Amino acid sequence: MLFSKPRNFIIDLETVADPRVVRFLEYGLVTGRFIVPEPPAPSGSEESDHLAARARENIERLRKVKGVTVRLEPALADRDRLAAALRKHRATLLTANPGYRDAFDGVPVVTTTDIYELFKPVHLTGNQLVVRVTKRGKEKDEGVGFVEGGVKVVVEGGADFLGQEIEVLVQGALDTDAGRIVFARPRFTEVK
Repeated sequence: MLFSKPRNFIIDLETVADPRVVRFLEYGLVTGRFIVPEPPAPSGSEESDHLAARARENIERLRKVKGVTVRLEPALADRDRLAAALRKHRATLLTANPGYRDAFDGVPVVTTTDIYELFKPVHLTGNQLVVRVTKRGKEKDEGVGFVEGGVKVVVEGGADFLGQEIEVLVQGALDTDAGRIVFARPRFTEVK
């Protein structure tokens, strides 16, 4: 960002209402001008009033972040106006809604999932991990444990280490709907 022109970002209402997004921006890793929809006035609907109140709180927090300027725009509530504003300001959309990626063709879209994927641990074949084997696996000799981020580790030959913390070597990994599963074997084995 050194010597570069400040970037424009647009955050949709649901995303600016999410305190995790503001917390991420408070780290100062992303700076620039943030255009956010003006939260609607109370409507009597408990859900939308709560969303608007959270958005107002987070906008105030965002205004205190060094390197970030916030501009409210009242007409960003529907998709067509949001798309027009993205093109007009040559902005990147920051959103929690992955459906917006397909909806706004030709416009840069960064989702909260994209940000998470950048920072989640990568377990490559050959990497070493320390895992506590907490239960038996499906196969007779397997043990199962978990590492940071809730990643499940299936340890071949790990049943003998139930309740122990052991060093393992990653053999491979699999992404599933339920999350990531890492397959490993103990780094050291007893010779019999």
